[in-house]
Amino acid sequence: MIYLLILSQSSISISFEFLIIILLFIYIIYIHLQLSKKNFMIKSYLQKQGITDDKIEKKDIIRILERLRNPEYKGIYPKDKMLDRQFSHFLFEDYDHIKLFLHYTAKESVAKKIIREGFKFVNSFYKTAENIYNDELFLIHRHHEHKQYGQYVIVICISKEIFNHYSEALYNMKAKNKSVEQILTETPPFTDENYDEIYTLPKQFIKGYFNYMEGTVVKNPDFDFNYRSSQFEENLKKLKK
Repeated sequence: MIYLLILSQSSISISFEFLIIILLFIYIIYIHLQLSKKNFMIKSYLQKQGITDDKIEKKDIIRILERLRNPEYKGIYPKDKMLDRQFSHFLFEDYDHIKLFLHYTAKESVAKKIIREGFKFVNSFYKTAENIYNDELFLIHRHHEHKQYGQYVIVICISKEIFNHYSEALYNMKAKNKSVEQILTETPPFTDENYDEIYTLPKQFIKGYFNYMEGTVVKNPDFDFNYRSSQFEENLKKLKK
């Protein structure tokens, strides 16, 4: 009996240790994938700069960023002011408290309309809005992927607290076909000529827009990333019915 008890405890110990090893192995794979993703982003950006040397050092990358930040830089992107410090401040001043998204458009009239009326999106918010992190290399990589859509960049900021609250609520409801952005709307969605549902994110979540070619910034006087509407809760309640 004692032998069986010892054997059982030994098996439990081995199983626990095996589980720890498996978890560590999964974590190592995750870290490796993250590093590979980062490395791919850096290489893609450097290739766009015409640099293919695998032995390039960190100081060289920093030097490139500083050259691009300099408005007088006459290199590959002579007019692109995306890394100007005024844009960095405009984008990241509340970063610890917000979810940050960018949307590119070719017309200033469209940017002004978004400030006045809010941001319209078809079904999935992420088809036209890019989630941005406070990392210069990440920003540059995403910028050069989307700059083809226009030189006016809409800045969208939503409180992390609000976003996480509704994200958790949708998760608990198992509402897989609904996104947080669809809940954060005040006007009912409408159907366009293509039979797609159009949602409108309130104008309060629009911080403003900037022109990365001209270096101009336009702020939204009604901006409030902590904006809460009673309609948000109503939208959530409708899903429970």
